[in-house]
Amino acid sequence: MGRQPCCDKLGVKKGPWTVEEDKKLINFILTNGQCCWRAVPKLAGLRRCGKSCRLRWTNYLRPDLKRGLLSEAEEQLVIDLHSRLGNRWSKIVARLPGRTDNEIKNHWNTHIKKKLIKMGIDPTTHEPLEKEAKAEESISHADHSADNSSTPAENCSASDGFDLLNKICSDESNLLSSLWLDDEPPLVDCSWNNLPACNATSFPAWEENCSWLLDFQDFGINDLGFDCLNDIESNKRGDKTIA
Repeated sequence: MGRQPCCDKLGVKKGPWTVEEDKKLINFILTNGQCCWRAVPKLAGLRRCGKSCRLRWTNYLRPDLKRGLLSEAEEQLVIDLHSRLGNRWSKIVARLPGRTDNEIKNHWNTHIKKKLIKMGIDPTTHEPLEKEAKAEESISHADHSADNSSTPAENCSASDGFDLLNKICSDESNLLSSLWLDDEPPLVDCSWNNLPACNATSFPAWEENCSWLLDFQDFGINDLGFDCLNDIESNKRGDKTIA
């Protein structure tokens, strides 16, 4: 359930207060003191809402109310209190007799806030703006470093792979042995450096191993079943003649 309305809205006057209404409210408060604001309009003979009577008295009609802008001492007190209390204006105005919370809030937003910014102070945290900028820069740099933290590990793994490959390639025996399974012996000698020195005279003549070629030197294309090659050649010659 919400809060009940302070008064019946029917027949309640709205708008600026008149001089007669101000006199009625001042006389009632000075004579009877502050009481329940819901009952004040009926007891003072006003066709106003209880909230309207309270705000009119607090912000405009009470005798101890100070007028004009805040002094330098009051501004410094507001700055000190704001650094500890934040935007809790009702608690701040309790330390400033004769001032209202609405007045302090308006003066903060229109004067003190801009004054602090010109002085290089953040009006929210009350810290130097350069210090906050450096703090944000360090945080962004830390985030960037965290994002790139995986890159060195990847580079290390890649470099380790290249080092292993170079090590294998530098050792011929390891390279050849890696081509075979553990249970299967290599088909060739692992050591290439153990081959005997060879010269041209140590190799046999080609006729000794290629004597079968001499048996076919008297055969033609037709004997080997390549008759189709003659047809292709004759067709090429016929095309050239026609052209």
